[in-house]
Amino acid sequence: MKQKTMQEMNAQYKDCPVQVNTYEVDGTPCIVTSHFVGDKDINDVIMKYAEDRAMSEMLGLVPSAVTA
Repeated sequence: MKQKTMQEMNAQYKDCPVQVNTYEVDGTPCIVTSHFVGDKDINDVIMKYAEDRAMSEMLGLVPSAVTA
């Protein structure tokens, strides 16, 4: 499979939504640009996130969710 150049990917995904966020890490501003190209199944992504979050909560790595 041929690797695409940045120019080829820019042309292919030019109409896809983009989101830019700025974060500060150790006092250094970092700009993160997310390109939403639709290559992932959202159900798989949400399921993986939920599994990771549940495992982290069980292991005490993150605070557990507060319920009403």
